[in-house]
Amino acid sequence: MIRQHCWLLKRVRQAAALHRETRLYSAARSCSASPTHTSLQTFLTHAQSTNLAPTSTVYIGTYYEYLCLSTLRRLSFTLIRTGGRSDHGIDLLGHWTVPSLPFPLRVLVQCKALKAKTSPETIRELEGIFAGAPVGWRGENVIGVLCAKREATRGVREAVRRSAAPVIWIMVEDLGSGSGKVRQMLWNQRVSQLGAEGVGIGVKYLPGAEGKEVETEVGLTWKGKAWSPHGDMLWDEG
Repeated sequence: MIRQHCWLLKRVRQAAALHRETRLYSAARSCSASPTHTSLQTFLTHAQSTNLAPTSTVYIGTYYEYLCLSTLRRLSFTLIRTGGRSDHGIDLLGHWTVPSLPFPLRVLVQCKALKAKTSPETIRELEGIFAGAPVGWRGENVIGVLCAKREATRGVREAVRRSAAPVIWIMVEDLGSGSGKVRQMLWNQRVSQLGAEGVGIGVKYLPGAEGKEVETEVGLTWKGKAWSPHGDMLWDEG
C-alpha cells in the first residue's frame, strides 16, 4: 500500500511539472521573434519576397538559427526562435527532454553562424544570457546551449568544463539547402547534476549518397544504448 501511494504521488508530481512547463512554453511561444516567419521554410519565403540578400548578416544569422532549431529536434530539443533586437543574446529557447528525468530541462540557446572557429570568450558570453532570460527560464536550473558551425577548440572545451553555469556546446554543420547535421556535442558536470546523469553521446551510422559511403551524426544514448524521446531506437550504433 505504501509503495503504491508513493508511486501515485510521484505520477501526480510528474504531471504537475509537465503541466507547468507546458504552460510556460506556451507563454514563450506567444512572444516569439517574428510574426512573418516561424520556420526555415517560411523565412526563406520571406527573404525572397523582401529581396533580403543571402550575404547579409540578418539572413545568415536568421538562417542558422532556424537550421539549429530544426536540427536539434533529433537530439530531443523542442525550441522556438526568439532572436530580435531585444533578445538579450538569446536566439532560441525551449526544453531538452532526457530519459533520466520525468520532466524536460529548460534551455537558452545562442547560435554562432561564424565561419571561423569560436574562442573561449563565446562561453563567457553564453554565461551572460541567463540574466536576460524571460519569465519561466530564470533561476539555477536552466541550461545554456551554444551552437556553432565549427568544432570546439581545446580552449572552448576547457571553458565549458570550467564554467560554473550548466553549459552545452553543439556543433551544427550547415549542409546546404536547409539541411543540418550534428557533428559534436559536449557538456559540463553542472548539466549532469541537473539530471543528465547516465545520458551520453553516440555516433549514428547513416547510409551516404547513393550508398557509396557512410555518414555519421551525433546521437544521444541512455546507459550506453541508443535512445529517442519516444522510446524508439532512432538509430543504429553500428
